[in-house]
Formats: sequence, structure tokens, C-alpha cells
Amino acid sequence: MFSNAILALAVASLAGHAVALGPRQHAHQHLHNNKRALVTELVTVTDWVTVTVGDKSTTSSARQFLAQTRQVRSSSSSSSSSVAAPPSPPVVAPTPTTIITQVKSSAASSVAPVAKQPEAAAVAPSPSIPAPAASHAAQPQAPPPPAPPVVVKPAATSAAAAPPAAAPAAAPASGGLRRGLVYNDHTLLPRFLTSGTKATWTYNWGQGDDSSVGLEFVPMLWSTSKGFPATWPANAAKAISAGSKCVLSFNEPDLASQANLSPADAAAAHIQLMNPLSGKVRIGSPAITNSQEAGQGIKWLTAFLAACNGQCKIDFTAIHIYGVPPNVFLAHILEAHAAAKTNIWITEFGFPGSPDEVNASLQTVLKQLETNATFSFVERASFFMVSDGLLAQGGGVSTLGQTFAFGA
Repeated sequence: MFSNAILALAVASLAGHAVALGPRQHAHQHLHNNKRALVTELVTVTDWVTVTVGDKSTTSSARQFLAQTRQVRSSSSSSSSSVAAPPSPPVVAPTPTTIITQVKSSAASSVAPVAKQPEAAAVAPSPSIPAPAASHAAQPQAPPPPAPPVVVKPAATSAAAAPPAAAPAAAPASGGLRRGLVYNDHTLLPRFLTSGTKATWTYNWGQGDDSSVGLEFVPMLWSTSKGFPATWPANAAKAISAGSKCVLSFNEPDLASQANLSPADAAAAHIQLMNPLSGKVRIGSPAITNSQEAGQGIKWLTAFLAACNGQCKIDFTAIHIYGVPPNVFLAHILEAHAAAKTNIWITEFGFPGSPDEVNASLQTVLKQLETNATFSFVERASFFMVSDGLLAQGGGVSTLGQTFAFGA
């Protein structure tokens, strides 16, 4: 009897700890099993993302798996190397062995709106950010030429200096959110470009455009490994001559499984590899996760900007957001904007929940980004990703694909 009482107290304590962790403890999780990289002309990086989805019932839970495959192309030649598809997701064990990054669950109203960038047109403020639907709360979890880059000074509190008079291009005005298609398989793109599409640009985590659809392509450096720095100058020049107006820097350098760079190393590499493009295209920051772990997410970005010491040429900041409901999603954008002091691109994002819940979250966020002046500093967004079972389905587009490319 005594031992049973002790056991009951232990179980209650563990249950209380689980509740205290909050509904988004598992918000941005990466499983890096069976990861492959082919370093010739094609590099494949496969992420297994686990999203923990909670039932409304207090006695059961379900776990939803999403396989993310990113093929990073260096485009140093016309090779058509291919890589086998990742294996089917494994059966979920009761205790996941994932790399867990926590996502702050502060309410959107707790983050004060940040003033728009000088290049954005003034728009009257609209109503405050709506709270997410109850189903979310219960889940545990390229035209004109480009603008001259603004040198980011992390310690400064004032707005960035205005660009010089003979500017190559201007940042989009308020209300001009541009939706992008991020892909590996270019053959899926045409189905998103029929009448009424809102997609205007593409990227593929690589340096070369193989989309064959005529949209603006945005090349990405990706990392300082796998020979990417050696191919970057020529490939970036080729993309610019073909019409690219913007370039992306490193992909999730705050994660060991991705670009994996310290803030200081990333700053030095950015200055060396990205700064020479200043005045030719608009330059993006390294794309960070929304992890709340020490040394990741916005904390990594803040350290990176400090290491730049005002020398990194950055026109916009790229961020990724996964695993949180709309109100936390929108609050995180405001927090990133406050830290970066530049306009924002959301180059990867996704939501937790059932297909209907994910679609509802996508509709809510797109509406806010496109109609609420508070978010007029968000220039572009690309939902993860053009792939069968995500934005594509069978021979057409999925409900999510319809919402992202044509709706909301």
C-alpha cells in the first residue's frame, strides 16, 4: 500500500511536469535519421520532422510525422544526378528520440508592433491579431531593379539609413506579400501556376535555377561546406544575369544538422561571400529557426548581428517557423523583426494539427500578413513545400496547395 502511494505520487509529479512544459514543447523537432548527402552536383539533405499533435481527450495522444527532403543543388554543371527517396516514416514509439527545440508560447498581444521600414508605404493599422481557434490551443504539441543593401548595425536603436539616390530597386510596399514556391521536384511547379495563381517566385535551397517556369528564382548559398563557397560567385552571377533580384544566405546555421555555423563564423563568411553582391541584388540574412533553445533561433541571430559589427550587408532577414498556432506564429514574426531591424522573409513554415486545422491556420496567417498593416514589413513567404502529400497531391494540388497558391 505504501509503495503504491509512492508510485502514484511519482506518476502525478511526472504528469504535472508534462503539463508545465506547455503545448509547444515539441514545436520544432528534427529527426535526422537516414540522412544522405550526395556531394557531386547534387546534395540531398533529408529532415524528418516530428510534430506532436494532441487530442482534445486528456487520456490519449497522437503523433504526426512529416518527412522533409531538401535537395541542395550547387549547379556547378548540368549533371542530372538523382538520389533515392527517403524511407517511409517509422512507427512512432511512445518516447520520441528527437532533437527538441522549444518554441516560446507568448501571446501575440505581448509583443509591441515594430515600426515599418522606411521603404514601406504607410497603411492605417488594422485590428489586433486574433487568438487561434480552440483546436490549436489544445495541441501539445524577378521588373524594377533591387534596393541597395542596408548595413545592419545590431547595437543601433534607430532605423537604418535611407538608401542612396540612385538606388537599383525598392523593397515592396505594404500589402505586397509575395508568395513563393519552394521545391525539389520542378515538374510539380506548373500545376501551381494556372489561372489565378498568387505564386511569383521560387527557390530550391540551391544555387541554380532548374524550375523552367519563368518565375523569379532566388539562389541560396546554403553553407560554407560541401564546396558551396567555391561555386557561389559564378552561380550567383549567372542567376543575377538571368534576372534574380535577391539572394539567400545560409540555411538554418543555428542547427547542427543544417548549415551548422557559429554566429562569428557565419558573419565572417557572409562578409566574404555575400557582401560582394551588394548593389547588384538584395541580400538576405542567414535563415534561422524559431527554436527557443540557447544559441538558436533569434538568440543566434542577435549574436550573429553583434559579430557582424555593422559590416554585414543585409536587406532582409529570413526566418523559418514551425509547430505553433497562428497567434504565436505572428508574435514570433514581430520578435524577429524587432531583433533584425530589417524587413522579413518567411522562407519555410508549417503548422501543427490535422489537415483541416493546418489549412485553417494557413488561411489565418495569410490574411494577417496581407491585410494587417502591423505586418507590412513581411515581404515574402513560402510554405513548406511543393511536394506530393504537402502542397501537391496526386496529379493536382492539395487543399493546402490551393489555399497557399490561389486562396486566402
